[in-house]
Amino acid sequence: MNRKVKAKDVKVNRRGRTSTSRISTQHQVTVPVDILRAVGLEAGDTVKFEIKDGEIAITAEKNADHPLALLIGAGEGVYDDFDLAKEREAMWPR
Repeated sequence: MNRKVKAKDVKVNRRGRTSTSRISTQHQVTVPVDILRAVGLEAGDTVKFEIKDGEIAITAEKNADHPLALLIGAGEGVYDDFDLAKEREAMWPR
């Protein structure tokens, strides 16, 4: 006799899957995983805390210790009027 087990489609609320967190006795806060995934943060990323209008705002900081961090965005707008086809024709006329 074959026994078949039907899988139940039960939605289970797992612990830690909420948007709230408690401050530990060592003043640490755990950011919920769904919040981390939504904003693209990973372990080791740096965040900045600010008080805005009486509320705490947490923002992700760019990787300031990267050797090229000061150059990121420095050339913004330089190639707005660049036409690759025109440049190729000027360099290698047919």
